[in-house]
Amino acid sequence: MSTVLEVRNMNIAFPTKSGERVIVKDGAFEVKSGEFVLILGENGAGKSSIFKSLVREDSSKGFDNRDLYFKGEKIDSQEKLDRFRKSIGYARQEDDPDRFFSRKVWPYVKDYAMMSSYFSSASETEREMERVYNELHCEKYADGDFKNRQLKRCSGGEKRMATILSALSRTKSDLFILDEPINNLDAYHARLLNNYLIKLREGQNAPGILVITHCQMFQKVDRVYKLSKGQLVEIKDYTPKSCFGECNSCGLYLEEN
Repeated sequence: MSTVLEVRNMNIAFPTKSGERVIVKDGAFEVKSGEFVLILGENGAGKSSIFKSLVREDSSKGFDNRDLYFKGEKIDSQEKLDRFRKSIGYARQEDDPDRFFSRKVWPYVKDYAMMSSYFSSASETEREMERVYNELHCEKYADGDFKNRQLKRCSGGEKRMATILSALSRTKSDLFILDEPINNLDAYHARLLNNYLIKLREGQNAPGILVITHCQMFQKVDRVYKLSKGQLVEIKDYTPKSCFGECNSCGLYLEEN
């Protein structure tokens, strides 16, 4: 398996009234193609700071530095960063700000998916969106009319699913990065998301998957890092929890309506 994401020398810190708060010191991790990798940490540990450092979407008032490599190429310019963002599917923890909430779900998802560098046409994009929409049973939202739902009228779980759907609709991506993806999701859709991610690793040209989370509901992961007190450490004793129901031997949650 080839390495799709490699991070070295990650250092993130923020000033506070009582002094500097170190989020990560000299952190390093990697994700290979076909791997499902977790970064675990308690609420408030600073996990989302790692996500923001990776995609460089939010300016920071603190210190944030890392060496980032995507498929062997160092991302060290704005041009390369823009290309990196278009080559992956990613979902931040915070669902999109209010300026997007007057839009409907389907056009919003399509606009994000269309930014992918891998789709050749709008029809191909929409075909892949439809496939992911069906696999995640999004028709169960909004009385079957989720596509036409205005984002400002969506519940917390519906907004979260719109964000996740936007990321996963970039189906040809080499890498998916999801920050706290099950926040606000009901148990049914959390199980479906776990199952979808596990199946995503199957077959040739499988992408790498990085999930940043506080929850150990994800099954059959390949590597786990834990963020605690500024240290990002690989752990070998990860034990997934079955608080969302029973799983089969493949790590797939059993179907429950």
